[in-house]
Amino acid sequence: MLLCADLFTKEVWTFRGLRRAFVLFIIHVRTRTILLAETTFSPHRRWMVQQVRHVLWECEDRGIRPRFLIHDRDGCFAPEFDAVLKRAGVEPIKTPFRAPNANAYAERWVRSVREECLNHLVLFRLHSLRRVLRQYRRFFNQQRPHQAIGNRVPADGPEHAGANGKEDNGPVGTVCCDEYIGGLLKSYRRAA
Repeated sequence: MLLCADLFTKEVWTFRGLRRAFVLFIIHVRTRTILLAETTFSPHRRWMVQQVRHVLWECEDRGIRPRFLIHDRDGCFAPEFDAVLKRAGVEPIKTPFRAPNANAYAERWVRSVREECLNHLVLFRLHSLRRVLRQYRRFFNQQRPHQAIGNRVPADGPEHAGANGKEDNGPVGTVCCDEYIGGLLKSYRRAA
């Protein structure tokens, strides 16, 4: 099992003016599930170590046994971060210098979250960024279909696919629209 981790930044307005917030996220590659998307203004070592512990607990709760975690050589991924992984039996793999394609799954999620969500919003305080990321993570994991897993959503898993790998939508009926983040994201489904 493979996990990917990375950081990206988003500018948010605070009472002290415009500040750069850091977003740490971790993806389970096989299912395309976002296991973690947390924010801070200062990704110091203790915070990073605590976040990786949360991910390991989440993996344990979901029955995921990761063997590897890919991350870049950012100074935020301190030796303590890797030590926690190693104690849990997960081998940290650092990408080569200046090789974003070595962590392509993470880079693709950054593009998705920016283009589909964050680039359309002006956020005030870290709390609003956390709320938006929590909603986008729920949308991404439970509503958004992914081509790499047969146009299923990560929450469905491979056991929910039909014999041909596609879901059976049944007869044509009323279509309902579920909205996320104030209507910025929409998901359509057939009424029950």
